[in-house]
Amino acid sequence: MAWWHGIILSLCSTTAYCLLFNVPVRVLPAGGAVGVIGWIVFSLSPYFGASQIMATFLAAITLSLVSQILSIYMRVPSTNFSISGIIPLVPGSIAYKAMLSFVNGDNLGGITLSTQTFLLAGAIASGLIMGVSIFSLWKGIVMRNALKRTKAN
Repeated sequence: MAWWHGIILSLCSTTAYCLLFNVPVRVLPAGGAVGVIGWIVFSLSPYFGASQIMATFLAAITLSLVSQILSIYMRVPSTNFSISGIIPLVPGSIAYKAMLSFVNGDNLGGITLSTQTFLLAGAIASGLIMGVSIFSLWKGIVMRNALKRTKAN
């Protein structure tokens, strides 16, 4: 039952952030789907032995690739999808617990949780960049092959 809760909450939060960022109405279902896809990848990755940081990284790569593909298909900027799609991955509760640890005087626990928060945030940023890089590389290879075919004919 927790799966459905995660999917529904990621759909709602991603769609809400799409509305907050004034994404066109025709793009809202796709924006929500990007968040759900990212959440599914994040949720399934630990079953294959990935740590939380690696699961976040893989989900961010997936979000970035799906955002790039949808941006071409729907003719809108990819940031409409990627920025709202990462919302379910943001480590807000861990950051809150880190600050709470510092306030309560548990400096070692606060440093540990802060480090985990920074690593997760870095995994999100790195995953988004990696996805854009993979897509750009793939697009360049496709364009180069298309150019070779037209020169051959």
